[in-house]
This record gives sequence, C-alpha cells and structure tokens, in this order.
Amino acid sequence: MQDRSVILSNYYDLPFNDILDWNKFAVILKEKDVYQLKQILKNISDAEFVALHYNLVKVQKHFQWNSPPIRFDAFHMVMYDLWLRHHTIKY
Repeated sequence: MQDRSVILSNYYDLPFNDILDWNKFAVILKEKDVYQLKQILKNISDAEFVALHYNLVKVQKHFQWNSPPIRFDAFHMVMYDLWLRHHTIKY
C-alpha cells in the first residue's frame, strides 16, 4: 500500500505548518474541489507523485511518537514549534 496525503478543507491549521512545507508531500485542496478530486489526482504526473511520496517518507518520522523521544520525532517537533512561538505566548 502506498502512502498518500490529500487534505480537503477550506479552514485548516496543519501541524508544524511553520516548520514543514506541506505542499511538498501533500495535495491540498478546497472543499469545493471534492467533485473534481478524482480528476485532480489523475492529473498528478508520475514525477510529481514520486516527489510527493519521497517527501512524505522523509517527513513521516516527524509525526511518530516515541517513548523515550527520538531526535526529530513528534515530541521534538512540538517542542520546536512551541519555541518558535514563545514570543507570542502570554504567561
């Protein structure tokens, strides 16, 4: 089975959006595109699909939780994301 990422939403805040470029490993569409979804996916070239899949494999470690945490896993991504936002957090 191949990994695929299709995000279909008008309003979303993707995890680690400040860190990861979701367009490199996911197809992001508006809800109105649902009726064209099959054609949109068919129009993805083989080269683009391979690139999306390759990039998805590269980032999947960032979404895995480990105990204890492993470098660059989801725990570290959350901590880094919080650090990026530390100037906006009010105590």
